[in-house]
Amino acid sequence: MTHHYSIEFGTPIYCCAFIDSRKIILGAGGGTTKSGITNKLTIIQLDPPNKSSNVTTEFNLEKGEDVPMSMEFDRSNKQLICGINAPLLSSSPEKNLHLRTFSLEKNQQLKSKTAQRVLTYESEDNYQRITCLSDQAPKLLAVGGTNNQLDLLNYPSLRPAFNTIWCTEKEDHKSQLLAVDFHPDGSQFLVGSSRHVKLFSTKRKLSKKGSKKIFPPDLIRQFEPPSTSANQNTSFRNVMYGRGINSKTVYTIVNHLPNKGDYGRKSNSIWPRSDQRKAVLISWNLDDGQQRRSKMISTKPVTSFDISSSGKLLAFSSSDLSIGILDASSLRSLLSILHAHEFPVTSIKFSPDEERVVSCSADMTIRVIELDKSILDRSSKQLFILISLIILLIGFLIKFLN
Repeated sequence: MTHHYSIEFGTPIYCCAFIDSRKIILGAGGGTTKSGITNKLTIIQLDPPNKSSNVTTEFNLEKGEDVPMSMEFDRSNKQLICGINAPLLSSSPEKNLHLRTFSLEKNQQLKSKTAQRVLTYESEDNYQRITCLSDQAPKLLAVGGTNNQLDLLNYPSLRPAFNTIWCTEKEDHKSQLLAVDFHPDGSQFLVGSSRHVKLFSTKRKLSKKGSKKIFPPDLIRQFEPPSTSANQNTSFRNVMYGRGINSKTVYTIVNHLPNKGDYGRKSNSIWPRSDQRKAVLISWNLDDGQQRRSKMISTKPVTSFDISSSGKLLAFSSSDLSIGILDASSLRSLLSILHAHEFPVTSIKFSPDEERVVSCSADMTIRVIELDKSILDRSSKQLFILISLIILLIGFLIKFLN
């Protein structure tokens, strides 16, 4: 039976990554405020039978360094990549070596390796929101900031692979860069802003022999959020490729927030009038960009989203403090936890073996959801039933037409 439990950590958590099935690295701290809470990287070992955890490694950041805001763990090279703002950003932005790498040594200690500046921040409020590593070689690392700048680097050299992508829309200065994901086969990547989702190729253009010139990536397709009335506001919140059996699917989260004065007005919008605030999950066909399915998954905006390694399960967190797990093919709900945290979730992740989901929050807690075999069986059973119904329907139509 699936069960879940909460672990007190004692420090606000802003990002996390699995090292293995039971070992997690956390980016936590009090930020640059004078709260007295140390900014640090902490590795914990989960102990599911006792519903607890043990701290195995703690790496305290230097005074003035900000809390880690995004991270990715490279399991093949045992290397952590994360975004940490350096001190003196306001007076010396060129010294903000925010892209950091750490090696995980044999004694399970973290060792600082590299620090470099990639993004051109203009404000001390900017930070590295996106750290995303592709699965297939030659690997690419996506580094994106709240200044709407996205850079793709060759990995592990960390040299530029393409020209910088700016996600600011000329007609809409409120657009924000929110998410990046690489296709499992490494051939393309998605860039999600609040207004658009764009699909780019990772194929490199050939430059002249000896030339170090790089080019912008080729745009393949663009996804638009569902149309709404002039008085309604929708924005993409997250975007990810499906995995495994769903690798030909793109998943997007669309948050819907009505503008002021929108309540009770008559509208031809696709959004029901009763749903003034909601989050909708949409699955798209990767080949033609057409919508496959859509489902309202929360009455409040979604804050984080993840897909299991097999591509069978989806997990999300909502600003109403709930967590949900869905079947990735049918979008049917498999599990819901109504009050998982006291504050909204900052990060939600599946373990590599799909045995558990963890969520982290600035409320200083970690929620661990242990997934037993039954939840995967339910997902597979639903897919089998759906395929059987389609086969029966096709058989009936053939018989009817004959």
